[in-house]
Amino acid sequence: MQLSSESAESKTFRLSRRLSVDITVGAAGMTCEWDPELPERLTAKELRLYRVARAEMLKRLAERVGGAVVVVEV
Repeated sequence: MQLSSESAESKTFRLSRRLSVDITVGAAGMTCEWDPELPERLTAKELRLYRVARAEMLKRLAERVGGAVVVVEV
């Protein structure tokens, strides 16, 4: 199954009082829009919450495409 831009899915996650991220998954993969901007560093709690949010969105993408989705974190 190939996803079109119309079937892309977005959700905003609040990571802390200072930071939120809008994650979109679709045919082009995954994108993140940070508010207020891409931070240089995340606290341990923010990183944990980001990874939980990312896993949720990638699970949704895998369910839509009917297969595995792989993430390489560098």
